[in-house]
Amino acid sequence: MAKHKVLPDNLGVKPELASRIAPNALSTRKKRFWRLTLIFLLLATSAVVAAYLYLAREKPLTYLTVAAGPYRSDSHELMKEVADVVQRQSDRLRLTVIPTPDSSTNISKLNVSQVDLATIRSDTPVGSDIRMVSVLFPDYFSLITKTENGFFSVRDLEGKKIAIPPFGTDEFRSFWAVADHYDLSISDTKWEALPFAVAAKRFIAGEIDAIFTVRSLRDRLLLNLFEDAALKRQDLTLIEIDQAPAIAIKRPFLGSEIVPKGTFGGFPVIPRRDIVTSSVTRTLVTREDVDPEMIRELTSILFENRLDLTIRFALASAIQQPDISKGLSIPLHDGAKQYYDRDAPSFLQENAEPIALIITIAAMLGSGLLALRSRFNSGQKNRMDSYNYVLLDIAERARIETGRTNITAMKAELFGVLEKVVRALDTDEVTEEGFQSFSLLWESVRELINDRERELISPARPGIQPEPSA
Repeated sequence: MAKHKVLPDNLGVKPELASRIAPNALSTRKKRFWRLTLIFLLLATSAVVAAYLYLAREKPLTYLTVAAGPYRSDSHELMKEVADVVQRQSDRLRLTVIPTPDSSTNISKLNVSQVDLATIRSDTPVGSDIRMVSVLFPDYFSLITKTENGFFSVRDLEGKKIAIPPFGTDEFRSFWAVADHYDLSISDTKWEALPFAVAAKRFIAGEIDAIFTVRSLRDRLLLNLFEDAALKRQDLTLIEIDQAPAIAIKRPFLGSEIVPKGTFGGFPVIPRRDIVTSSVTRTLVTREDVDPEMIRELTSILFENRLDLTIRFALASAIQQPDISKGLSIPLHDGAKQYYDRDAPSFLQENAEPIALIITIAAMLGSGLLALRSRFNSGQKNRMDSYNYVLLDIAERARIETGRTNITAMKAELFGVLEKVVRALDTDEVTEEGFQSFSLLWESVRELINDRERELISPARPGIQPEPSA
């Protein structure tokens, strides 16, 4: 159903009155437009000033606490160096590093929000709200003995005195993962749970046959053990965990690595050849609710100041981005992901060609619609012009008409034209602007006909005989 139009208020109003009303309405509209423009500019200026003040304000420092593992361990030392670099490189972030017993304790503290970040082993169970920041370094499974003891395989540990990490620690469980794979007898293996420093002293003293530990290859205590043995002319060797790849199949969070020949000494050479051993990755994690901006800042400092960190602590050279292509056991934190994706192409760059095609098609469609609209508007104008020409024809005939009967017919014809135009307006065959100009012309023609009719009714002038009215 066609919508009804509101007819102009000046229909039936004399042209001179309409000519006075139109400028007043136009002046009012101009005043309203400039008033709204001024209000908009004031609001926009206020918004810009408020945004500048907000962005330029002095932001308070954010302190994040890191559970970094045992005191003076590799992870603890590394995070202390990271905290120093962060203090120098960031104006809004600070790290507080605290020592903790092991990865399980770190996760517990992280879960109850006692800390904001933690270093953990990749085989540590975590909750659903834990997120990864970066990979720090690998820890290697090391089985150390003396050449004089005469055993060189994991199975040879049965019946020997071996020091393993303290009860309840991640390293304690790592030993039994290896023992389970090689089917070592718990009763036949003379194991003793000791801190590494104590175990090293007893091993050098000859009270223990072997030591098992899980540490990086540059761990300070591990290097000290080999240095002490060299000073006392004790020939140490590493027992190869030759089935490490098979252990990794059963325990996916463990890996398999190569310990290069001569890692712990060039003379005597320790180990005497490249050997295979199990490994586990040390990672930096946080909670999902920690501020992404701060995590992005920390991740940026870790990777963009790696040379500075490596000079301070050689193990920092192993810091790397998690390999997403292999799948992650712990999802990336949004802040870290933002940094890692900084060089990734944007949505517009990735889809430049299809977007360009869509824009081209849209432009073509828009051009076609504009052409159709122009043609439609042209049709409306032509239709309105035809009605105006009818009015002009009626006006021309009225000027020269001498009979009152034809004048009355012209009135009827004039109102017939008005009726057609009103119907055309209601069905959008003509525009409201066109109807405005038509109404003024229509009013002028009506006045002309009325004036002509009064002239014919008035007393005849000499020499003119008016036609009798019908």
